[in-house]
Amino acid sequence: MEIYMDVSTLTDRLNDAVLSERLGALYDLVQMERFGAFDAVEQHGDVNNHIHTWYSFSPYSPAKAIWMAHRAGLATAGIMDHDSISGAAEFHDAAKIAGMKATSGVELRVSFKDTPFSAVRINNPDQIGNAYIALHAVPECKRGELKVFLGQIC
Repeated sequence: MEIYMDVSTLTDRLNDAVLSERLGALYDLVQMERFGAFDAVEQHGDVNNHIHTWYSFSPYSPAKAIWMAHRAGLATAGIMDHDSISGAAEFHDAAKIAGMKATSGVELRVSFKDTPFSAVRINNPDQIGNAYIALHAVPECKRGELKVFLGQIC
């Protein structure tokens, strides 16, 4: 693997189309930070277990989402894409590289069309008759089953 010494280039590579490039860039950034190439961010123990990636609507790959969470000082980060668990493995691999704890889940968008709630604003600020349902803490051994299930309903 080539080592990139430019932080901006490495940060851009966190959104590369190739997974190994993304994780390699993250590894290089973490090493550069550890060896003082740029100031480390103080980890303050905060948690954000509701992070979207490009598997939803965010412009960030799961690796870049972890880097951004790490640079924000989070102790734990959780991937929570809409109707998809596809980024969970990369997210967890990236968290290990960054020395963070990670969780994975999915945010389901549920339609209440043809029900008594079809004209009600439930918990979605932008839509009537739809709701978000969050499923947190999906264990690694169940991600495959969840992916199959989501493929049937989404």
